[in-house]
Amino acid sequence: MKHISEAVEILGFLDNNPDIKEFEGLYALEKENIKDYDFDYIVICSIYYKDIFQQLISMEVEKSKILINPVSKAQSYQMYKADCFMSKWRSLLESKKPEIFISGISYHNDGIDEQVFGREIGKEAFNFANRGQDIFYDFQIAKLLDRKGFLENTTHYIVGLCYYSFEYDMSKSVNGWEIIRYYPLIEEQHNFASAVPFEKFVNKAKDYLEKNEIYYKLFHRQYEHVVSDEEGRKTAEADFNKNHPVTVWENKLILKQFFNFLKEKRIKPVIVIMPAVEGYVKGVPRGFKDRFYDALSECDENIQILDYFGQYYGNSSDYYHVSHFNKKGAEKFTKKLVKDICW
Repeated sequence: MKHISEAVEILGFLDNNPDIKEFEGLYALEKENIKDYDFDYIVICSIYYKDIFQQLISMEVEKSKILINPVSKAQSYQMYKADCFMSKWRSLLESKKPEIFISGISYHNDGIDEQVFGREIGKEAFNFANRGQDIFYDFQIAKLLDRKGFLENTTHYIVGLCYYSFEYDMSKSVNGWEIIRYYPLIEEQHNFASAVPFEKFVNKAKDYLEKNEIYYKLFHRQYEHVVSDEEGRKTAEADFNKNHPVTVWENKLILKQFFNFLKEKRIKPVIVIMPAVEGYVKGVPRGFKDRFYDALSECDENIQILDYFGQYYGNSSDYYHVSHFNKKGAEKFTKKLVKDICW
């Protein structure tokens, strides 16, 4: 209901518990009279969606009228249409050859304002961080930039990490399908397992995502996140629910190669761990920070590390999410970052 389009009218809800009559101002509909209701879709909002789907089919509801995991599919369609990687690539083609590149995930995408570098120190910067991006694709992008001649003027490369970076492999995650966004320029699927050739998988995934357009039309409203310490603790518990030793081992090898690659190009790597609200910082399970630094020490010990996680907070008004800056917060933080980097 937080995501639903204003163009949608909710008629009511169905529930197998006869004692539930009302919810958020909506009233329970009679399942036995489902055929008599004039509706376009039934949205399944339950983890038991498989059983509910079969129940609706047995009640002779048309398959095309049953929507499952609507918010997730709406967001997937939105990410597919936005195609952040290719849109950034097109922007890069229109820019000068940057002196600074920025990698990382959404923390760095939202929290580092590339324009500040030009205003503060007169250096061209380009932010190539993306939502869900991992160390593997950070390195793949750097190699792509080299092949296309974009590293000729580059002096510094901000390698955006967080305490769970070594534990994270996008191709093995629930958002593994997002590797298709890199396909036009980086034909690498990493550890993504597919029964069909990668090109066919990409085309099949695109077809599936395009069918999700109806979900986006119905559930496209932007959700306003609660920025509080309590919300921060809950979000941190979910984000840091990781323990993948094989992934850690592989990511250490990739990061070593990444650092060596940059140094061979005489480009200075700078590691940046982004800030978050205090509740998010305190919600990180014990041991994660130590495991992160143990893994990082095996990659290279002679790189500047700027760790702002728990060292810098800003104001709550600087965040749109418990771990992501808004534009105002990003500008303030990047001004500090520019001063802290050893140029």
